[in-house]
Amino acid sequence: MVYVQLNVVENLSEIVEYDTPYLPIRTRQSKLSYFNNRSASCHWHIDLEFILILDGAMNYFVNGENYLLQKGEGIFVNSNRLHYGYSYKDEDCSFLVMLLNPSLLVRNPYIESKYIKPFLQDSNSDAIVFHEGIPWQSEALRFIHALYETCHHQEDGYELVALSQFDLLFLHLYRNTVAQHGFHTEHSKDITAIKKMLAFIQIHYGENISLQDISTVGAVCRSKCCRLFKVSLKKTPIDYLTHFRIQKSIELMTNNSLNITDVSIACGFNSSTYFAEVFKKIMGVSPTEYRQILSK
Repeated sequence: MVYVQLNVVENLSEIVEYDTPYLPIRTRQSKLSYFNNRSASCHWHIDLEFILILDGAMNYFVNGENYLLQKGEGIFVNSNRLHYGYSYKDEDCSFLVMLLNPSLLVRNPYIESKYIKPFLQDSNSDAIVFHEGIPWQSEALRFIHALYETCHHQEDGYELVALSQFDLLFLHLYRNTVAQHGFHTEHSKDITAIKKMLAFIQIHYGENISLQDISTVGAVCRSKCCRLFKVSLKKTPIDYLTHFRIQKSIELMTNNSLNITDVSIACGFNSSTYFAEVFKKIMGVSPTEYRQILSK
């Protein structure tokens, strides 16, 4: 099986492909089983993200916190927050995902400074989990469902409807967060450290990287480095490095001018034999077999 891969660049930001070139909105229905190891890549983007669980359950990491999402629940992820979803008890999960660029909300500088910037920068609004049993959150779920359906079906005039629905959804979130509890800007040093270490790996994965190299970039000791990776990514730093190298090798194998040895060297493996061994352990097939699947 060829897995879904997010288009994440060196600084961990995702290059988002919107539904149309005219409106920065993306809607998708997906499953965790479409991703390798039933886990998306850790990433961030400027867009506001909304997830609705259709069936099953999913763990969701946002800026150092882990949330369990059950069927019928949802989550909002604020702009520029480090996040990813991964399986709960190795089970599959079906979900809707919607990304909306905050530029859709900007009408004039006054609106932006009074409402939009405070909410986007509020450290208490990194993520919001929506439960059916809480009235304002239940209403938020209905807003999200309606907006998703509008954007997904794209009936004539849907753009104007989507803009008005997004305005109402944003206002609903603002009234139940910043308007009630104030604006907070405390940001975790641990998140800053993990972002720096992940970015370092994504830039230097083809080189000989040690645990000491990774921890030095984050300005933490090796034990704290390991602890941050375990809490955030459920992997050791070296495990994350290995999985990232395999992800990059998959991208390179679409280039038929590169043989397996070339791919293994470019991705930081000392030998093609070891690369093949690790690849099969993670992907379930050998690099040669995977390349044959790609060619079909």
